[in-house]
Amino acid sequence: MKPQATLLKLFLSAITLFFCLNQGESQPSYTKQDSIQIFFHLSIADQLIDKSQYDSALAYTHKALAESEARKFLRGQAYANLKLADILYRKADYALLGRHDSVALRAAQQLKDTFLIALSYFQLGQYFIEVKKYPEAEQLFQKSLAIRFEKEQSAYTAFVYNDLGNLSGLLGLYDQQVDWLLKAVRLHQKNNDDLGLAQSLSNLSALYYELEQFQEAIKYGKQSLLIREKANNFSGMALSCNNISQTYLRIDSVAQAIHYQQLGLKYAELSAVPSRVAQSYVSMSLLMSRQRKYAEAFEYEKKAIAILESLDQNMLANRYIAAAFYSNILKDSAGAVAYFNKSETLAKTLGSKPVLRNVYLYLSNFYKGRQNFSAAYDYYTKYILYRDSLINSETNTRIASLQTQFETEKKDFEITRLHTLQRIKELEIEKQKAIIAGNTAEALQKQNEIDLLSKSKELQEQQLQLQSDELEKQSLLSKNNEQRLQLAEKEKLLQQKQISNQTLLRNLMLGGFALLLLLGYLSFNRYQLKKKLEQQSSLLAMRNNISENLHDDIGASLSNIHILTELARRNLNNTPKSAEYLNKAGEDIQRISESLSDIVWNINPKYDELEKLFIRMKRYAADMMDGKNISYEMNFDEAAENLSFSMEKRRNFYLIFKEAVNNLVKYSKASSAKISVQTNQQVLKLLIQDNGTGFQHSMVTMGNGLNNMKKRADDLGASLQIQSAPGEGTAVSLTMPIT
Repeated sequence: MKPQATLLKLFLSAITLFFCLNQGESQPSYTKQDSIQIFFHLSIADQLIDKSQYDSALAYTHKALAESEARKFLRGQAYANLKLADILYRKADYALLGRHDSVALRAAQQLKDTFLIALSYFQLGQYFIEVKKYPEAEQLFQKSLAIRFEKEQSAYTAFVYNDLGNLSGLLGLYDQQVDWLLKAVRLHQKNNDDLGLAQSLSNLSALYYELEQFQEAIKYGKQSLLIREKANNFSGMALSCNNISQTYLRIDSVAQAIHYQQLGLKYAELSAVPSRVAQSYVSMSLLMSRQRKYAEAFEYEKKAIAILESLDQNMLANRYIAAAFYSNILKDSAGAVAYFNKSETLAKTLGSKPVLRNVYLYLSNFYKGRQNFSAAYDYYTKYILYRDSLINSETNTRIASLQTQFETEKKDFEITRLHTLQRIKELEIEKQKAIIAGNTAEALQKQNEIDLLSKSKELQEQQLQLQSDELEKQSLLSKNNEQRLQLAEKEKLLQQKQISNQTLLRNLMLGGFALLLLLGYLSFNRYQLKKKLEQQSSLLAMRNNISENLHDDIGASLSNIHILTELARRNLNNTPKSAEYLNKAGEDIQRISESLSDIVWNINPKYDELEKLFIRMKRYAADMMDGKNISYEMNFDEAAENLSFSMEKRRNFYLIFKEAVNNLVKYSKASSAKISVQTNQQVLKLLIQDNGTGFQHSMVTMGNGLNNMKKRADDLGASLQIQSAPGEGTAVSLTMPIT
């Protein structure tokens, strides 16, 4: 199913033939010659898959399945269904994919074949990733490990590790992704599996690309390329070159990007794999576009389209949009409209809402550029409709998935908790018996078991609480999205009014007295609209005021995201500028997610005591400074841990600390830092000090961060002092009364 499937299928064919010839199912309906013939069909299907001839591969696989069913050859049925699922996955046809994997799993369970069961779980996990059911996918991967692959530490084990890493990346758990991928790398090295090793290194390269650690991405990409070159794996070499080229492009090394992209295209053509050739053409088109060589970019897009029209309909729909974009730049309006229509028709056939959303946005911009505001508005309305639908669908799916996972884990936890409590009672009785019998060693052993079980129960409770916090955070995000959609609806109504007013004004320019009357009407109408907008603004101000009591940065960040995405839309012809705006918007979204996590934590009364607050402060500071290789010392007065602050007071104190640490990491260029919290005569003092470059107060303008710190200090009735000088580091101190 994934790039590692080549090794999977080779090993699969060998082991299945071995089972057929040496074990069998003890059924008289088939002979060894029958099994050889069936797996011969599957072997031909493998060769056709390598050439991307999927329809022919399906025909041979269906033939193998039909013969297996006719002869009641259960093992042949299992492998044929797994092969069908593999081909459908490559064609992005997910309607029947999961069904074939499930049929294979039932056959494997009937055979009690742990290898087949584990492999079926693995492929089902890959299917669930594609349909965005991530918790289910993780459970299936873990089952495949538990049943067989974890114990045997084979090539399959490494493949599961690799896909668990990819799944962690989709969930934004990049630390876990690195861990899984490195485990896959080590196991591939141990098993001398070069192609599997190359794939895992390629995935590591992609991960570091996402983290914007481009030198690391290039390093792992080149390691992957070197291994594939030794194996003459042209398809993999093309993929590695494409990825390296895109990474060089991100750091503006255009010459290197061109070099590796040309290599990638050469290797793709040598591979004779149509999908890889098409991908290389698309990458080359993007590279030409970056250099504003739009005619050349368009030619590569047309080459990719010629291949994809008989290969990958999902990818083809987006390439039509790209072709329309280039046609428009090259002043071929009729060609642009034709490509837009092809994309729209194909997207409707496929039922692809994301593609429809994109094509309507581009069409709106297209007609806006030609002063056809009516058509531009119609397509923009359709774009908003599909955009909002996708936002609601994705959010609701995420919340439903989290809810299901939470409820399942809650039930499992309750069962485990009851068993644990029962076992603790039994151990207490056994401990008392040992004490009565004078067996001190046994009593101590029982106490150790009790302590271990109690600690395990506490950890489970903490994990369940984390799940609850995540669910609550997603609910808050959902409410936030609802408010954004309401604002978008208001914006749409305003645009409609503006377009209507422009049309009326243009037509009424021909009249005299009628013009004055209608202008009066329009003025009054606009006045009413203004009043409605003012009322809406007042309502939003009230909501924002309530939101500010929780976290005053969220509303501003959402507005900034809206501005950045609008700027990105307006700079679509300037790819680097558009990417810059989108990256900044992504950073704001990440900051909002962190802020919502702070909200969930802050409103929970169980964290009123400063001990819990100090733990969170230490974790935040450690994560930030470890990321910048800053050595640090933290000293938190234990006497202050039993103090209790109100939610508002605790929030302001934490946010001042967070802003100060953030400024230290971002701007100080320090190599060491010291953080302390001390109490003295009803006064709590926070000190954050570094040995960085420092700054001159008279040369620094108070930004939002410093202003927010000052305002929060005033709300706390505290004194905030910032001492710094060039070359002498910076010290931020906050002195506040405890009562």
